Amino acid sequence: MTELLPALGALTLGGSAAVGVLVLISRSARTRYGAKWRCLAWLLLCLRLAVPFPLLPQGDEPVRAPVRLPAPSDAVIYRSPAPPLPGGAGQSGTGQAVPSQTVPSDAASQAGVETAAPGQAGFSLSLSQILLWAWLAGTAGMVLWMLLTHLRFLRYLRRWARPVEDPKTIQCCNQAGDLLKLDHRPRLLLCPGLAAPMLAGLFRPVLLLPDSELEPESLRCALLHELTHYRRRDIWLKALALWVNAVHWFNPVLWYMVRLVERDTELACDEGVLRLLPPEEHAAYGRTILDAADRLRRQHT
Repeated sequence: MTELLPALGALTLGGSAAVGVLVLISRSARTRYGAKWRCLAWLLLCLRLAVPFPLLPQGDEPVRAPVRLPAPSDAVIYRSPAPPLPGGAGQSGTGQAVPSQTVPSDAASQAGVETAAPGQAGFSLSLSQILLWAWLAGTAGMVLWMLLTHLRFLRYLRRWARPVEDPKTIQCCNQAGDLLKLDHRPRLLLCPGLAAPMLAGLFRPVLLLPDSELEPESLRCALLHELTHYRRRDIWLKALALWVNAVHWFNPVLWYMVRLVERDTELACDEGVLRLLPPEEHAAYGRTILDAADRLRRQHT
């Protein structure tokens, strides 16, 4: 546990550098490295950042880095006084002082406690312990918040969502699934309050459609978009990025990474749909995506 904070710090610094490299690559060579390959890079990076521990077992001889920096001292922030000895502090039964058993000062400072006598050390709290508990509290708080948000959304779906019964909508969804060659398709549900169609759920995904009626062209493009997300399993990448954000909540660069993952999954999905559609339908698909983005923006303002 004492080595967790240095490992976490090195990991989050390396992750920040990798995010910067991917941003530079995406801006300088956007046409060569498409969103599909950037999503693969985000997946590999998130898989590494998701585990804040060394993946390889450490040998007996530590690996010496070419550049060694002095580690800051683990200062003791708080130390409670040691409890008095039974029968009088520092006194024997004959009234004579008993010499205290101490350890060297450097060993005591490393342990973070004052060892005046065996079993008589007071409680102490070091800087590393405070940082460790603060990190654990932040991670637990973010995970709890995401879990409660998800459970609240599931409760809303159980109360208001209903299966799609319109034959034309079901036929359009089946045609989109056949075009994408999907063996399994998510359930179609109508959900009031949605501004645009969306895919939800990790283990049993459902495709949610707004309660308002969509134009046939817009409905087909929206279904192709969401079913492409389903085929690519983008929702798993987004969930992994959120977990990484919870683990590295103190790093603003990784908050920005979550937005980049969201952007690139949408771009990769659009690239996949446009490869399937004939060129004469590209404009209609673009209008559908722009209209959906505009409705989402107005819903959140």
